[in-house]
Amino acid sequence: MAQIQSGNLSPFTSGQVLTAADLNSHVSSATLLAGVITDQTNITANTVASGDSILLYDLSATALREASISDVLGSNLPVTTSAITAGANSDILVTPNDATIVTGQAYTSGDGLTVTVTSTAHLLTVGQVILVSAAGTGYNGTFRVATVATNSFTYVMTTAATAGSGTLSYTKKGLVKNPANESVAGNLYVDGSTAVAGSEYVAGSLTVAGATTLAGATTLAGATTASGTFTSSGTANFTGALQVNGTVGYVLTEIVEETMTPYTATVAGVFTAVWTSTAFVKPSEEIWVFETVSAHSGIAGWSYDFAFRYGSQTALSGQYLSYNAQFDSGNSAVKTFNVITNRWVVPAGTAIASDTVKVDVYAGNASQMTLFQTTMPVTNITGGSGGTIAPSKFRIYKYKTA
Repeated sequence: MAQIQSGNLSPFTSGQVLTAADLNSHVSSATLLAGVITDQTNITANTVASGDSILLYDLSATALREASISDVLGSNLPVTTSAITAGANSDILVTPNDATIVTGQAYTSGDGLTVTVTSTAHLLTVGQVILVSAAGTGYNGTFRVATVATNSFTYVMTTAATAGSGTLSYTKKGLVKNPANESVAGNLYVDGSTAVAGSEYVAGSLTVAGATTLAGATTLAGATTASGTFTSSGTANFTGALQVNGTVGYVLTEIVEETMTPYTATVAGVFTAVWTSTAFVKPSEEIWVFETVSAHSGIAGWSYDFAFRYGSQTALSGQYLSYNAQFDSGNSAVKTFNVITNRWVVPAGTAIASDTVKVDVYAGNASQMTLFQTTMPVTNITGGSGGTIAPSKFRIYKYKTA
């Protein structure tokens, strides 16, 4: 198949008189046909080597030039595309290169955390990663550049060292930089440290072998495993399971508190409901701790009982949540006060539909039993005029997984 098209649109014929213009056009105006490429033997898939050559037009020389594959791919030209797809059974590998180690650079730190390094024309920029070595104890490691000047830069350590100065060596580590948000639909595995200036969303699991620094919001739908330090100056939202030492971890997310109303017995010899909390609903996946604090009780000459139950439970039936009792065997005329703390836990896996907490009271003598008081009677203060007591509180501590 033809690979060159003559500049003369009409083919020459036998006996035709040719002019110089015909011959010039035949050569100078000739064009390459598709066969120049398509007629060649096809190269075996995935065997293109860095030393193989292609023909290209060099704009700077206005001439055709031979270029090796390594010349083209190593030219540092930006690649603009919306998708990169690897070949069959292949991974996509991005490999930046470390710079040459810089030795004998002076450093100083006044607080053992922020380190200033004097390095002439270092060309580092904020956010780049350096590997520090040959420094004093505590100053070595991998860090991000915090600030830069023409002939100096700083880095900040996560653990304080002894303030001081000396010399160090550093290597600018190769870094894959993404200035925008990053969304990972599968699992994310990081062999070294990771630093994200914006938001990061991972739909699968995240495994980080080094330190993790996240300046923006982090949303993780799967499991997160970090063998290094995890530092987040933004909001970290975990929709999967957060584990501590291999066990599901719970965090305190809310404390609900209300003041318990003081009560003085008016009826003797019966169990009476005297206080009811605000209604609540406990989700099954949360752990709740119920607590009453400074539940002051007082009695003079008689016995009393008071107990906690859910409002959905009938009084004097089933199992009470907490129970308190006192008996004044000496029948003292002076009221004795006690400060009582009650606490019970409802574990994960147990849900509570809309309910309340109630306090049931039994008084042996009307008017002689008091609960949740905020004022101490005068007779209880020898030579005094009475006093005040901190209000009794009912609290719910709510714990849930991240």
